[in-house]
Amino acid sequence: MSVWARWKERLFGPRTPVDRAPDDVHGAQPQASGAGTPRSPVEAARDVLDDAARAERAPASDALVAAIEVLARDAFELEALQRGRRVLAAHPNQREFALRLADLAAGRGEDALADVLLAPLVAQPDAMTAALVLAGEVAERRGDADTAIAFYERALARDIDTPRARDRVARLRAGRGTRSALEGATLLADGALARGRYRVLRELGRGGAGTVFAVHDLRTERVVALKLYHGRGPIERARLRGEARVAASIAHPGVVRVFDLDESLLAIAMEHVEAGSVRDALRRGPVPLARASRWLASACDTLAFVHGAGIVHRDLKPSNWLVRADDSAVLTDFGLARRIGELAPEGTPAQGEGTLGYMAPEQRDGAAAHPAADVYALGVMLRELLGCASDAVPPALLALADACTAPDPEARPSLDALRAALRSAAR
Repeated sequence: MSVWARWKERLFGPRTPVDRAPDDVHGAQPQASGAGTPRSPVEAARDVLDDAARAERAPASDALVAAIEVLARDAFELEALQRGRRVLAAHPNQREFALRLADLAAGRGEDALADVLLAPLVAQPDAMTAALVLAGEVAERRGDADTAIAFYERALARDIDTPRARDRVARLRAGRGTRSALEGATLLADGALARGRYRVLRELGRGGAGTVFAVHDLRTERVVALKLYHGRGPIERARLRGEARVAASIAHPGVVRVFDLDESLLAIAMEHVEAGSVRDALRRGPVPLARASRWLASACDTLAFVHGAGIVHRDLKPSNWLVRADDSAVLTDFGLARRIGELAPEGTPAQGEGTLGYMAPEQRDGAAAHPAADVYALGVMLRELLGCASDAVPPALLALADACTAPDPEARPSLDALRAALRSAAR
């Protein structure tokens, strides 16, 4: 199945242009091409493309694509490409139409033409995922594995569920005898990456919002963590700006430093904490109680500062606490942070924003942001860390975890009380 067949339902919905009667291209009933002679679908499609090539404003992309589908279905593929290129010369911003022509060219084995048609599409910061996948397939057919991998990885950075892209990357890397991680890849045409600033070293982790890579910043000659958001819409852009703004405004050693924001790439460059996250440490095996207590105590110090700045994090969990060389915990991912008292924006999911297992009941119900919600999440983390402890757990700490996760926010302990109990346990 072609890339277009896999993607046009995403672009145009379940009822695609090819499923409609050809006369729908015009939005009218058949006209006569002569005295009493009905015009054929092919003639109607030619008229649509010719009119579009002459018009100052192009019709909707789905009408143009429908016309191409009619010609291609009736074995006029070469003609469809010729007429379609004339339309693109007049209206170069018809991206979905250009993608369909590129797919048609690739299907005919005209990869050079497909490359020409795809070049302006994949050079854009918000390149369509389908265009990236098709460009990867064309590069793969001509034996250029490096370029194919780069295109597939760009698609995966936008959508981790991109059809077949992940398997193709793994297969290409396995065929070359290299690791299937992103080590050594260069993402070529996205925002700052297009300007040659960052070289990807490896993938650090993926979440629902984005993917984080360790990259070499060629401008500053240092390794940074680059977070790329999967989505490209206004919600993701607002969350990106909020995450960068809040984290950059909090100058504290327990908060990951933000170095740069690239809105065209939809990415944030941050301090790279090499030891990884608390979640990574838990995956490696049991943790001494004293170490877990140090993490939570330093987390309380950081969170007290964050709350003092009027901010509630609202997404505390082991993967958002990184571990420095001195074994202190450092907080990252302020994408869901809110000012104290601020309500969630319209369009928030019914279950609230955050990670369900760590969300306080009031946060799930959409209540205004309050520090008690972060205390609840710390209590869930404390219970999780105690369950992974390599030595005996004092009953007082288990009782503290229960208190932090009390359903009533007023019944939860303060950060000061929590910090004192943890420091006592860490001795």
